[in-house]
Amino acid sequence: MSVALIESHYLPCIEYFTATLTCDKLMLECHENYQKQSYRNRCRIMTANGVQELSIPIKKTGDKIKISAAKIDYQQKWVKDHWRTIRTAYGNAPFFEHFGGYFEEIYLQEHQYLLDLNTALLKLCYKLMGIKMPMEKTSDYLTNPAGNIVDFRSRIHPKKPSEIHQFYKPCNYNQIFGKKFVGNLSIIDLLFCEGPYAYQILLKSKP
Repeated sequence: MSVALIESHYLPCIEYFTATLTCDKLMLECHENYQKQSYRNRCRIMTANGVQELSIPIKKTGDKIKISAAKIDYQQKWVKDHWRTIRTAYGNAPFFEHFGGYFEEIYLQEHQYLLDLNTALLKLCYKLMGIKMPMEKTSDYLTNPAGNIVDFRSRIHPKKPSEIHQFYKPCNYNQIFGKKFVGNLSIIDLLFCEGPYAYQILLKSKP
């Protein structure tokens, strides 16, 4: 059984899913240090004004912390802002009415830790696409992963264009805004626009 070892992302981009679909099981990295300016706490969606980045505020600490210890800062009203932006962007999308409530329910739970929120959203995305992906968390940091483990850690990053990777090939689908297709947005763009066909788009997005 092949295992995809990868860090936790907030509403991951499509590339995250095409990468993990090459394996039989997903292992979330829970013992790395939290990294700023990465997809761990941010995602990209399409709005009427173009691509917009949503970022979850993390409570500041003076030292490096593990991703499992990164706490979400709810003193900032990010939940209301994120959900309003998502609802405004995708409220008229074909499948927002079907899927939107599931996401809103998770946001309202106010998870204390970023890892817990990301994991809940990730599991939901797999479920809505009808993908059965066994998932577990690492018990320690794997410096030298076993031979059956494919190490995707830090390979999907905002500053690393997806085109350089071998596990994602943009496949056009009907988006809400703009005449020019934008690839590799958050998986919610694909889910709200294509619904049950999202899985087929993912398969076509694998090289």
